[in-house]
Amino acid sequence: MSKKVIIIGAGIAGLSAGIYAKRSGFDVTLIEQHSIVGGTCTSWKRKGYLFEGAVHWLTGSSPAVTGYHQLWKETGALGDGVTVHTYEPFRSVEWDGQVISIVRDIDKTAESLRKISPQDAPLIDRLVKDVKKVSKMPFPVTDIKGVKCENPQRMRLGMLFKMLPVLPVMGKYGKMSCGQFAKQFTHPGLQRLFGDMPGHYSAMALLMTYVTLNVGDGGYPEGGSLAMVHRMSKTFTDLGGKLMLNTKVQKVNIRAGKATGVILENQTLDADAVIVTQETVAALDKLFDTPPQDAWLKEIQETAQSAVCTFVSIGVRAELPDITLPEWKLDTPITYAGQTDQYISFNSYRRHAPEGGTALTTVFLTDTYDFWKKAKDEGRYEQEKEALAKQVSRALCQKYPQCEGKIEVIDIATPLTYERYTGAYHGSWMGEMRVGDKRKQYPGTCESVSGLYFAGHRLIPPGGSPVALQSGRTAAQLVCRQFDKIFR
Repeated sequence: MSKKVIIIGAGIAGLSAGIYAKRSGFDVTLIEQHSIVGGTCTSWKRKGYLFEGAVHWLTGSSPAVTGYHQLWKETGALGDGVTVHTYEPFRSVEWDGQVISIVRDIDKTAESLRKISPQDAPLIDRLVKDVKKVSKMPFPVTDIKGVKCENPQRMRLGMLFKMLPVLPVMGKYGKMSCGQFAKQFTHPGLQRLFGDMPGHYSAMALLMTYVTLNVGDGGYPEGGSLAMVHRMSKTFTDLGGKLMLNTKVQKVNIRAGKATGVILENQTLDADAVIVTQETVAALDKLFDTPPQDAWLKEIQETAQSAVCTFVSIGVRAELPDITLPEWKLDTPITYAGQTDQYISFNSYRRHAPEGGTALTTVFLTDTYDFWKKAKDEGRYEQEKEALAKQVSRALCQKYPQCEGKIEVIDIATPLTYERYTGAYHGSWMGEMRVGDKRKQYPGTCESVSGLYFAGHRLIPPGGSPVALQSGRTAAQLVCRQFDKIFR
């Protein structure tokens, strides 16, 4: 009889774990509290408009990034029939009457930036050199120790040799913030162009973004996040996996130091192993009477940084360019939650809108969870959302007058929205990597509770969809190793 595995959470990590565990011969049940799969990798429809809520560009969308691309294909997220779009430019800003852009070809980006700011040429050339050097580094996805695999993926000596020259470059960017990196430029337009990420993030995030583009990766799969996770869900159910939606796990059942299943509202499900892919901080708080005492789990609880945002979506019956619109400086800054935003940009999708329309999204990345929570408690929640919606729509219409009177829907997802639908701590959809943070990978297995495993973006900070994908695969390998099964 097949060993039973229960997976909590049907986001990318849960779907990945479910697919690989099912292929490896386990009886797998995947439990999701929401009515759809995907977790934070999601999109939603309002009045005929589809708003992309997660994957605006995907690491591993191209075969150039061999390891992750293979995993996306193995799980069904990508395939021969899935078109991947590579929009240009990747990012642009309006400054002093001109548009300054970053395109996917680093040499073309550098050429245009040198013309705009010759005095910044040495810094631009150094960035190009660094991006090209890191672009040569392999990003393999390897197997855990002690697992038997149908197609082993091992770290080869040649890969290590390719990584060694890159380490000093990555160390250099890891020691400065995004804000410090951007301020190195003398031209204020270039400072703004490279200042799209929160200033306290490690500049490693910027470097790896440009590396992704330079190797031809970072495309947008047709249909976006929702279509991608639905393809993964179909892969899982076609393999015979059981998917339970609209079902909330109350507790993980632990007896005599062993995970024996889960407790639902009206029943208990037994299992030989449990994989928790719900966001780790929240899961430790909610799913256990006494959380496992492993040091790495305590470290996550104590040190995890959370990327939290307020996400604004607009559906307008007007045709805007089907690209990321250039960021511009607002005549009237947007103010909410005690902060002021002087700049705004939108992701723009005509293919996600009714004919003649455009679906637009913009994001405010500051952690405003406490603001929205207080507004909710005091009965001002909808009022504050409406005030923000008016400011964003006014900014859009001032810049693009063809939108005036044609906005058909405005939808705002606050950190409370993400918390409600995903169960994540404060509605966080990713972590943060700050200056000096070291790259690490948590083990995902518990010494204190046998048969209990974890996966999700917290396992390899700062997280993201590829991390969730990889961690799900690793969790399936851990289960295979426990029961001496061949990982397939």
